[in-house]
Amino acid sequence: MKKFVAIIMAAMLALSSFAFASAEKADATRDAVGMSVAGFNTQDLYGNTVTSDILDNAVVTIINEWATWCGPCVGEMPHFQTMHEHYSATPEADVQILGAVYFSGSCTPTSALQFLETNGYTWTNVREDNVLANAFNTSNSIPNTLVVDRHGVVRDHIVGSFPSAAQLQDFIEGWYETLLAEEPQGIPGDMNNSGSVEMSDAVVALRMALGLAEPENIAIGDINGNGSIDVSDAVSILRMAMGL
Repeated sequence: MKKFVAIIMAAMLALSSFAFASAEKADATRDAVGMSVAGFNTQDLYGNTVTSDILDNAVVTIINEWATWCGPCVGEMPHFQTMHEHYSATPEADVQILGAVYFSGSCTPTSALQFLETNGYTWTNVREDNVLANAFNTSNSIPNTLVVDRHGVVRDHIVGSFPSAAQLQDFIEGWYETLLAEEPQGIPGDMNNSGSVEMSDAVVALRMALGLAEPENIAIGDINGNGSIDVSDAVSILRMAMGL
């Protein structure tokens, strides 16, 4: 039966831009866009701890969910290896690739690791903990690819496979430009661009949070990363100004 499904999926991959494979997963009523994966705490396939702190390392983190028995997943993995090698060689691009293995049926930690090593796939692959599974389970098919920002917010969710490395790179570059434009252009908390964080910056942020001033410098003042300047941001800036 699995072989039959794999054949059908291979045909669909050849005929469409994206392909996916059916998987027995939680009910899907929404996609993962807007959800947070901050706080995930898991291990890679070698037993090394990997937490959401890794998201701080890049403007864009691409997390791809796959399984060894999923034909479309296997078909696109060379593209992810190409992108991993490309961005590893150009760290200034600030993009990282992660894999999340969906363990089911014949796909086990042992078989997944053997598959990666046999094919020379070298990007970090982790076991799904509850946080990651909660995001991926918004779809009942694989492969799934999430675009995640530094704060752990899922910004895009693709269900299906990428037919080429070039198309995958175009997709990544588009999101890189978008998220890079949102990066703070200055010192976080320095609302008046004085070159340091002072109590007056907290006052400016508080006025913005209360609607008493136009919300400017959102990227610099949004300390908690929720997309706006609120009272908690003003408190954080005050603590920064006080050296706390």
